[in-house]
Amino acid sequence: MGIPFDQQQLRNDPPWVVHHDLPTKKRRGRPPNHPALEDFTLEQIDRIYPSLCRRLKADQAAQERTADHVATSECAYRLLAFWARERLLNIDWTTLRNKHTLWKRGYLHREEYCTDSEDFDAEIERQFPRPPNRAP
Repeated sequence: MGIPFDQQQLRNDPPWVVHHDLPTKKRRGRPPNHPALEDFTLEQIDRIYPSLCRRLKADQAAQERTADHVATSECAYRLLAFWARERLLNIDWTTLRNKHTLWKRGYLHREEYCTDSEDFDAEIERQFPRPPNRAP
């Protein structure tokens, strides 16, 4: 049997608000936004992007320019964003363009922010140095 109606705690939220409970177990595997997966995907995009731009530019050269003309780089990034939509979740072509530029320049995942899992004690020691010993 369920809880009697007069003892139920009713929420005053509108019916379209959905409440989700926190997961009881931690999910296994890497999180979907893990930097390693992002680096691997951006490395593949970096290899594909120049040849894709050349191919799209050759295809667009035969067509006449109109008012609704789309730039070659925009077209390429739209195709790459569609291709990488499962690896880089919820990404637009402009976000992909900005992320790719930051990745090429080395600003996305800097070495000082990426620590090896074996080196956590040294990293904690580096970020939080011990106070110097004071003489009484």
